[in-house]
Amino acid sequence: MALHRFYNRIVLDAPQSSPALGRLPASLVVAFVLAATPVFAQTQRVPAELRFAKSPGGQVLGTLLPGTQVATGRVDGESIEVTIDGWVISSSLDPAKRDGFDLIVTEKPSENLRQAPNGAVLARLSSGVLLNKVGTQGGWTRVKRTGWVPRRSLSPTTSASTSNPSSGPAPADRVEVTRSTPLAAVAGGDGLGSLDSGMQAKVLGRAGEWTRIQVEAWVKDSSLRPATNDILIGVSQAEVRANPSRFVGKVVEWRVQFVAIQKADELRPEIPAGQSYLLTRGPLPEPGFVYVIVPQSKLDQFRTVDALQELTIRATIKAATSKYLPTPVVELVGVVKGPGS
Repeated sequence: MALHRFYNRIVLDAPQSSPALGRLPASLVVAFVLAATPVFAQTQRVPAELRFAKSPGGQVLGTLLPGTQVATGRVDGESIEVTIDGWVISSSLDPAKRDGFDLIVTEKPSENLRQAPNGAVLARLSSGVLLNKVGTQGGWTRVKRTGWVPRRSLSPTTSASTSNPSSGPAPADRVEVTRSTPLAAVAGGDGLGSLDSGMQAKVLGRAGEWTRIQVEAWVKDSSLRPATNDILIGVSQAEVRANPSRFVGKVVEWRVQFVAIQKADELRPEIPAGQSYLLTRGPLPEPGFVYVIVPQSKLDQFRTVDALQELTIRATIKAATSKYLPTPVVELVGVVKGPGS
C-alpha cells in the first residue's frame, strides 16, 4: 500500500444521612441504589466542539475541542461528569482559595488548556474559571477541573466486541481508508498528498464531516530533511508575551478580524516608518489587537475587504509586543481563508 507525498507532522452529594434501606419499599430501594451508583470511570473522546459546564445545564466553564480525551464519572439524567487534565501558561493564572480550588484563570476572554507545555490544545477555559493545581514545569502549570457535558456528546475511545474479536468491528480509534483519498493539513484545507485504499490510521479527532488521523509509515532518509518553521496553531497572545524567545520568528496560524489598513509611525517602531500594516482584532476569540505587516505587493488584496471581516492568516511573529502596547507584531506569510486565499 503506497503512501503518496506523505508529510510527517509532529502531529470530573449525597445526603449526610438517609433512612436505612431496609425501611424503604423495595421499589424505592432499587431506585435509590441505581441513582447513587456512579458509572465506572472510563476514558471517552470528545468528537466535536463541546461546552463544558460547572453543573448539569449550569454555568459554562469553557469549550472542549474535538479529539480531547476525558475521564468520565457520575451520571445525572442526560449529563455526565468529566474531568480534564492539562497545562496552562502560568502567567494566565492567579492564586485562589474558593470552593476547594487554588487557581483562577485571569486571561480574557479565555485561555488554552494544552496536552503538554506548548502542546496540542485540548480546551479553551473561560476567564474566571477555578482550577486545581497539579504541578509546574518552567513557565507552565498543570491543572485539573471537573465539570459536566451531555452524555450523548461523547464517544468511547474503543469499542470492544464480545463475540468474535477477529471479525468484529475495528476499535473506534482505528479506521481504514476505503478508497484513494487526499490528505489535508486542516479540515477543508489544501491537499498534502493522498492515502491508498486499505491503509489504516489512528483517529485523533473529528469535526463535522472531517476526521483527523495519524498514519505511521516509513520513508527513506534521503527523502527527508529537518523541519523548518513549523506552523503553530492555537497559540494565544498570552503565550507569546510570556515566552517571546519561544515564539518570535515562528509562523502561526491565527484567525483575525480586519479593522483597517494603516501606516506605521513613531509609536510603532517595530514596523518600518511608512510601512503599511493591517490593524486586526485577535487572534480570535481573544479581544486584543494584532499588527500585521503586509508586503506592498500583497496590499491591494486587502483594500476592498470590509471592516470586521474575519480572515485566517499565517504570519511570522516579529515582536511579542509593540513598544507602548501589548500588541504582537507579525509579518504576513499568506491568507488561508479570506481575500487572496
